[in-house]
Amino acid sequence: MTIPPRRRRSRVARLTLDVVGSSLFAIGTVNIFIPGMPTTVFWIGAVMCFVKTRPSAVKPILRTPVIGPAIRGFLRWKPFSKKKDG
Repeated sequence: MTIPPRRRRSRVARLTLDVVGSSLFAIGTVNIFIPGMPTTVFWIGAVMCFVKTRPSAVKPILRTPVIGPAIRGFLRWKPFSKKKDG
């Protein structure tokens, strides 16, 4: 079984993913200081964007002591994989 090569993204697609990922990360960071607002959800979205464009930016997020394990668990779950059940 061979793995097909990854499709190269256009400059616009990479820029869009970077902007969305940065925005989600910033919103999540602000939510750390607002009681009752979720941080993990926004940081998961940021990681999903950054994995596609800037994998080196993901490592510091995954090393965060409280939120990092939750994000790693989500990534291991692979909810958006192309493999179909059954």
